[in-house]
Amino acid sequence: MRIRVVLVEPEKEGNIGGVARAMKNFGLTQLYLVNPKVTVGVEARAYASHGVEVLEKAKIVGSLDEALEGVDCVVGTTAKISRSPSNLRRITIFPEELAKRLTEAPRGTVALLFGRESIGLLNKELERCDVLVTIPSNPKYPVLNVVTAAAVVFYELYKAFKAKGKVSYAKPADRKVVEAALKHFEGLMVASGIHGAKLDLTMKALKNLMGRGFLAKREATLLAGAFRKALLRVSS
Repeated sequence: MRIRVVLVEPEKEGNIGGVARAMKNFGLTQLYLVNPKVTVGVEARAYASHGVEVLEKAKIVGSLDEALEGVDCVVGTTAKISRSPSNLRRITIFPEELAKRLTEAPRGTVALLFGRESIGLLNKELERCDVLVTIPSNPKYPVLNVVTAAAVVFYELYKAFKAKGKVSYAKPADRKVVEAALKHFEGLMVASGIHGAKLDLTMKALKNLMGRGFLAKREATLLAGAFRKALLRVSS
């Protein structure tokens, strides 16, 4: 399992360095910076401390698309959780549960997205995520500094992989196959008379399930094939 840490439009140089340091603490090396709002200079290096090598190898990209190239699973982080069962975009799991599922998931590359210090990840960015993670904290002040949040997530991942040592030899699902499965399922729902907001919610529910399940390649292929055959049957 390869972990790629992605900071989306970071606004503080010290936080970039702090995340690099936390990555070094927990054995992570891949850092991507999406359109950073500050330079990565002396302050970042000072905060990185012995993690400066992670900082030096960080890749600066202009878009989230570039940062997610070659990724098999996208994990977003948020302090804003769902307060209503209809808000499927904000259904989350805790870092410990994420770590547990990743140890049981097929090998591949997982991107951990951390949003802006001021407003976090935008809704359109959350839509790109297969699963969302939140850190349980005081509801009166639930927003953690990005370095603190990153360290908590990194710790849970490190603990799970080092303590349990679980390995899966199944290949991860190709994102194109997953997207094909979702497309065929959407066609099946439309053919069945489901439209509008109900269709959107149904599609989001399936995407959430598939994301949290960390599908293997074989599983995604079977689902895509089954949905395609069902769509052809109801459309004929």
